[in-house]
Amino acid sequence: MSDRKEKKVTARAHANIALAKYWGKRDETLNLPFFDSLSINLEDLYTETTAVWNEEDPRDALSINGWEVPAHKLGRIQKMLDTIRAKAGLEGMRCVLTSRNNFPVSTGLASSASGAAAAAVAAAASAGLSLTERELTQLARLASGSGARSIPSGWVRAYAGTEPDGSDCYASSLFPHQYWNLHVFAILVDTKPKRISSAEGMIACQKSPFWNAYMASAKMHADAAQNAIFQKDFSLLREVVHASTSQLHALAATASPSIFYISPKSLEIIEHIHRQSQAVPVCCTLDAGSNVIVICEDVVYPFVKNDIIAFGLPYIQTKVGGGTTIIN
Repeated sequence: MSDRKEKKVTARAHANIALAKYWGKRDETLNLPFFDSLSINLEDLYTETTAVWNEEDPRDALSINGWEVPAHKLGRIQKMLDTIRAKAGLEGMRCVLTSRNNFPVSTGLASSASGAAAAAVAAAASAGLSLTERELTQLARLASGSGARSIPSGWVRAYAGTEPDGSDCYASSLFPHQYWNLHVFAILVDTKPKRISSAEGMIACQKSPFWNAYMASAKMHADAAQNAIFQKDFSLLREVVHASTSQLHALAATASPSIFYISPKSLEIIEHIHRQSQAVPVCCTLDAGSNVIVICEDVVYPFVKNDIIAFGLPYIQTKVGGGTTIIN
């Protein structure tokens, strides 16, 4: 492959926040979830990743915000790159990924999802592959289960599928990002990396005595969320978002050992938003971290923003965003 001209490609992917959570895998190697999930992309939280394949480097390499990831920690990113290498016939070639985020990483704000999506699109394009959106979601999934959801635009559903090889496990857009004018605030309760990763948490939660009950309930959340979004019924959406969030974190507390992603300050914010949600169209959610995502309709935006300012914490104001794109 020495006559192959190097091609640098940079892709931008947005973090996504799950409204109906994905938690637990039926296959750890292929990152296949037990059930469907549904999310929105966050326009102003993104990762930009540049990829280039060459013969100069002895191994695949990844840097995140200037930090060189040790080779033995490439993990699922390595599997994704190996898949691209095989598809493109790049034996003997190595990929160098340079990634930067404009928001805190490993804090429950889905930096792994946007990172996986940006890396998948950039590395595949740099390798000369022309893949469909569905194929790109499956590629990103190899690096991060939720990464598949950052590939399509707007309101996205990830389908768990049933095939052992994951051929029917992919993500697609239900509605474009302009579909429903909602305001989103990411409240930065804690910007330090979380102590227990999502991958570790998912495994620990399967030891909870309530795992089967959680599974039975969580499997219904994606359908309920999709129905609420289709109708633009914020009251219905709030119900499923709060149920999905509460059940995940309650499950984590009963894992073995117990996991507490929610901090006291997170809980204070959650309790306040839950009280407000009885009167106004607002809801909140957290993934596996202490940072709180608040979502509201346009009619109450000024009121909700004033409440968030009163918490005295840094926050990122955003909206539902588009899918992963190549920017150069």
